[in-house]
Parts: sequence; structure tokens; C-alpha cells
Amino acid sequence: MAAEGWALYAEALMAEPEPRAPDGFYTPEERLYQLQGQLYRDLRVRIDTGLHTGRIAYDQAVDLFSEVVDFLPGSCSAASLSPEKRASCDSARRAILRYSKWPTQAITYRLGKARILDLRARAEAIAPGPAGRKRFHLLFMQQGTVPPGYFEDALLAQMKAR
Repeated sequence: MAAEGWALYAEALMAEPEPRAPDGFYTPEERLYQLQGQLYRDLRVRIDTGLHTGRIAYDQAVDLFSEVVDFLPGSCSAASLSPEKRASCDSARRAILRYSKWPTQAITYRLGKARILDLRARAEAIAPGPAGRKRFHLLFMQQGTVPPGYFEDALLAQMKAR
């Protein structure tokens, strides 16, 4: 989860306001692209949990994926599809097949990011401000791809030691 979550966390970190960059470090176009990616990953959570709890059917998931990811309304099982919608539906079917065969993989990005944000908040309570955040990031990255549950107590102790 740490490896999956770190990329998503770093992506969101770039959007956080800073004194010299009140809107983060993305251009408006990059920010829109980042938000589209966030929407995509949020949808993966909904589809992954929906498929595996029986709350969403396979064909519904395909339609939802095409509609949300590619912003193309309509059912993928419609009799006549535009070339764009057909390509979107083909891509959606491949994605949903993958999610249906690999439960919980699609949500690990979001779970990892949430875990990092939680740990960061606890670290910032110990050492607030830019110096504390920098220390948190350095200590976190030193752990490599080990899940935070294995090192969070040690990391927080290191935050206190300084």
C-alpha cells in the first residue's frame, strides 16, 4: 500500500497551497488533468467495491466506467455506438474484467494515500510547519515500500526525538 499510495499522495501534494504557489504547483490545465485522474481513481473504488459486494453488475460497471472516465453517456450495450463510444466501451470492458478478477487492487492507491495523510497529520501534530513536513517526508521515504503499519510508531518516535 505504501508504494501505491505514495504516487497518489505526491500527486495531491503538488496541488497543496504554498506561500509562493497559493494554488499549488500545477498550471490550471495540469490541475484539471490531476482532478480527472482523481475522479478515475475514485470511480475505481466504487466499481471495485460494488462488483465484489454485489451492489453493481458487470455491465453496469462497464457503462459507468465509460460514462465517467471518457465522459461519454449511454449504454455500451446500445445497438449503435459511435466509434468513440465503441473504443471507450472496449477499454471499459478490459478495465472491468481486470477489476473483477483482482479484488481490492484498484483501491490500494486510495487506501495508501489515506494512510499516508493520516500518518502525516499525526506527525505534523508533533512537528508542525514546513520543517516538520520535510522531516516526515524524509523519514517516510527511508522506509521504502514497507506498509506504514509496520513503521508508523517508529516514525512518530523519530519525529518526537528531534
